[in-house]
Amino acid sequence: MKNGVPRPMDVLLKGIIPLVILLFLWQTILAIATSNLSKPLGLPDVVSSFIELVIEGDTEGYTLAEHAALSLYRVSLGFLAAFLTACPLGIAIGRYKIADAIIGPVVEAMRPIPPIAWIPISILLFRSNFTGAQVFIIWVGAFFPILLNTNAGVKRTKPVHLDVASTFGATEMQVLTKVVLPSAAPEIFAGLRIGFGIGWMCLVAAEIIGGGLGLGYLVLQTEQLGLIGQTISAMIVIGAIGFLFSYVFLKAERHLLRYREEISV
Repeated sequence: MKNGVPRPMDVLLKGIIPLVILLFLWQTILAIATSNLSKPLGLPDVVSSFIELVIEGDTEGYTLAEHAALSLYRVSLGFLAAFLTACPLGIAIGRYKIADAIIGPVVEAMRPIPPIAWIPISILLFRSNFTGAQVFIIWVGAFFPILLNTNAGVKRTKPVHLDVASTFGATEMQVLTKVVLPSAAPEIFAGLRIGFGIGWMCLVAAEIIGGGLGLGYLVLQTEQLGLIGQTISAMIVIGAIGFLFSYVFLKAERHLLRYREEISV
């Protein structure tokens, strides 16, 4: 990029070629997946289904925008809860040996449990509060990547920087805010990006619980009704939103951590 204008090669490598590959993959998947149908689906069928969802809505009259808005609301709540709980806990485990000794084994024991396995527990915990149960599943998915990356970033703080801060009489709060957090920031950003991505992937599992709206619910509903074009349209929107947020996280990371030259957007 020169003077804010993308170079033709950048447009080709980062825009046109990935789009062509994506369209080819989707067409191939569609051809294989629908080969046993009386009329195999193609990209034009998916496009028409997408337009129908946008304008007319699904079988219950809910548009694609309404499904996407509610899914984003749920994921945002779960991600925010994961950020507010995982970051402080990751800092504590990485900074203080006693926290690492007590909480570390608990985290390692619970981390391998997949978010979808928590669905029965979430239903028992929140009973008829479907939104709370869905947000809980998304929180589980986002929590551990944020926690582990924050912990790793804090532990990678160079001892010499801590020694210098101690020599100049810095308080513990000053050490955390002026030394530890800036040092761990790249890993924390990586954890946030990965955590949001996993939380977004937990969407379908979360919306199995109930609610009647959301992109995950739309995928399940249309698949059960045999509306494969609408199913694929919802999947494409899920992928597009996930890509958009990943791009936003990378742009924010690049802006806030300008010394990280290796970050590419």
